[in-house]
Amino acid sequence: LLNRNIEVKYGSELGRDFTVDGLLSDGFKAVYLATGSHKSKLLEVPGENVKGVIPGVQFLKAHNLHAKELATGRVGIVGGGNSAMDAARVALRQKGVTSVTVFYRRTRAEMPAYAEEISAGLAEGITIEELVAPVEVLSKGGKLRGMRLIRNRLGERDKSGRQRPEPVTGSEFEVELDTLVVAISEEPETAGLDGLKLTRWNSISVNTESYATSRPGVFAGGDLVTGPSTVIGAVAAGKQAAMMMDRYVKGKLMKMLPQTILPTFYVEPVNLIDEDAAPTARIHAPELPAEKRRKSYAEVEMCVKAEDARSEACRCLRCDLEFTRPV
Repeated sequence: LLNRNIEVKYGSELGRDFTVDGLLSDGFKAVYLATGSHKSKLLEVPGENVKGVIPGVQFLKAHNLHAKELATGRVGIVGGGNSAMDAARVALRQKGVTSVTVFYRRTRAEMPAYAEEISAGLAEGITIEELVAPVEVLSKGGKLRGMRLIRNRLGERDKSGRQRPEPVTGSEFEVELDTLVVAISEEPETAGLDGLKLTRWNSISVNTESYATSRPGVFAGGDLVTGPSTVIGAVAAGKQAAMMMDRYVKGKLMKMLPQTILPTFYVEPVNLIDEDAAPTARIHAPELPAEKRRKSYAEVEMCVKAEDARSEACRCLRCDLEFTRPV
């Protein structure tokens, strides 16, 4: 439930129904922007604006919010992150789909998607085509019929530490597709952000400590600043920015000294095992067999047994004992 002091206005869009200028003119002392990063990036290759080519975010929203199945036949997914793997596993479960292939410009080892997502997708029947990059989307009569790709090899390492993919001359090949989902990344929509300093990724540039933008009284956080990230990161940014906006409105210093929150409740340690005994391995939650989950939306990861949960809890190193051990 929302705090009773919070007023929510639904159906209002930044840049369409209101502006930052308007909010400040209406008497708001501080404005926090957290509109996310929902705009799927384009492949920027010839022919991609045809029927059958679907942005990754649009594809996932259609499924999760409206229960619509947009994929059919032979499905290709371009990308190697979690959005790409999510789209691939969702597409595999849709009724008219016969195959799903993920096309990635580097190798599987460099894919930024979680390892467990990749392994689960492969177990379900998804194919990963490594070291390839799209060069053209092929169509017939305004409808997708396939894609032309070029093979890559790994070259020098870039700033991220990963080897840069380099095209291999003369290695072009074509694949036939009925649906192509583009999930190479997302970026913020810039409508309504006039007058604010942006980064080269179209995200808002902020002071990392105060969340203040280039404009006094305007703050920003979440994916609008970091690019696609996690929900918990966006929630944390909102909490930190709220404290900074409070300080701004009250005319206080836009800086907070770090505080360490120590545990106040002591929990008696369990009986320790023999220090010479073999280490206890991390448990792995049981999963629904791939053949049963491949065409269903049943929960994949099952509950662990009580004894396994206790075993996992006993692996905790109990760092809190340094601060809470009775004197």
